[in-house]
Amino acid sequence: MSFFEQNWETMPQDQLRELQFKKFKMQARHVYGSPFFKKRFDEAGFHPDDLRAWEDIKKVPFTYKTDLRDNYPTGLLSGKWDDVVRIHMTSGTTGVPTPMVYTKNDLDVWRRCMARNFIAGGLQKGDVVQQAHGLGLFTGGFGFHYGLEHVGAKVIPTGAGGSDRQLRLMQEWGTTVFTGTPSYAAYMAEFALERGIDPVKDLKLRLGFHGGEPCSDELRERIDNRLGYRAHGGGMRRCYGLTEMGGPISMDCEAVTGIHIWADHYLVEVLDPETLDDVVPGKPGELVMSNLSFEAMPILRYRTGDKVVVSFDTCACGRTHPRITGFVGRVDDMILVSGTNIFPSQVEYVLLKHPELSENWRLIVGEEKGLHTLKAEIEPAAGAQIDERFVANLEKELHSNLEKKCAVEIKPVGTLPRFEGKAVRVVDQRN
Repeated sequence: MSFFEQNWETMPQDQLRELQFKKFKMQARHVYGSPFFKKRFDEAGFHPDDLRAWEDIKKVPFTYKTDLRDNYPTGLLSGKWDDVVRIHMTSGTTGVPTPMVYTKNDLDVWRRCMARNFIAGGLQKGDVVQQAHGLGLFTGGFGFHYGLEHVGAKVIPTGAGGSDRQLRLMQEWGTTVFTGTPSYAAYMAEFALERGIDPVKDLKLRLGFHGGEPCSDELRERIDNRLGYRAHGGGMRRCYGLTEMGGPISMDCEAVTGIHIWADHYLVEVLDPETLDDVVPGKPGELVMSNLSFEAMPILRYRTGDKVVVSFDTCACGRTHPRITGFVGRVDDMILVSGTNIFPSQVEYVLLKHPELSENWRLIVGEEKGLHTLKAEIEPAAGAQIDERFVANLEKELHSNLEKKCAVEIKPVGTLPRFEGKAVRVVDQRN
């Protein structure tokens, strides 16, 4: 096993816990200088000086996704605005983005965490990496890119899509590592075979670092075999991250026993979402995270909404940091479509701005050649005349708000289901 920062990655757990508490206390004092957190702490009857023992962490109030959106853009800023050098964000439930801003130190922490991930996963300095996560406001692409460069790999920043070009570059440059969503990796295997190229025989791919959406063990098995990762001595590594913690931050190691979260930079809690008590080790609970190292917009005790199983045991690779060993599902109603977070309320927000459309609609999540698709079915308002131009403009508006293409189909009045109770807005037809 190789390491990027071995002393940190294998730090004894008692020392890690001591370091975490020290950094958590410093962050609590730091964020208390923010009007938002001061108000939140004061309302909870908490002051940073109350952190005297590990158990006192439970006194710190939670932070929620709605806090970032309700205080957009910089209401949760704790550092100095003059020190901010990067801004990322993602869409929100009402069209309001979830922002994250970074100082140079924040970017360095992020870069080093990702470098650890790649080395832990088996990346070598001589690897040629095709980085197919999207580049832009989305955190994933840049998080991957700078982490890969920090390791010293040879990076081809293709971004998402352009499958003909992706395949040609793999052949021309002898690409050994591929990144992107799991669904895109599965599609690329099928795409290559359709063009008479066998990834196992004709390409050199040995590692895949894939994130942005859930991936079952069965799908990973297919990707490993069909893209040639396993045949070439490597395998697929799953990545986990979220904008509120800075972006992609954790990944499988070569032992493939779970996704490592770097405890010197992030404090992990696993709580029962109803009682808010710690769950028994090995049992599922809601992941709650605190950013211990960022300066600009560190978030403490953030309720991620992800229901997971976490192991705090030392990994077979020798790393002592906690690992996500299983994903159970979402606590709320978010759906992931090819790496993009989609909330039904986002779709409704766009549709119901138009008086030509009725309140009767549903979202169809499908799959075509391994790629996820979205289609909004909606009935027109009584007497409304809707033409192709209206539909085209509506599709553009949905694309802009969702950061994902979404087709629109106008259905005859009375054909969509009606509901006496809670409406079922999402029909998921994916395998």
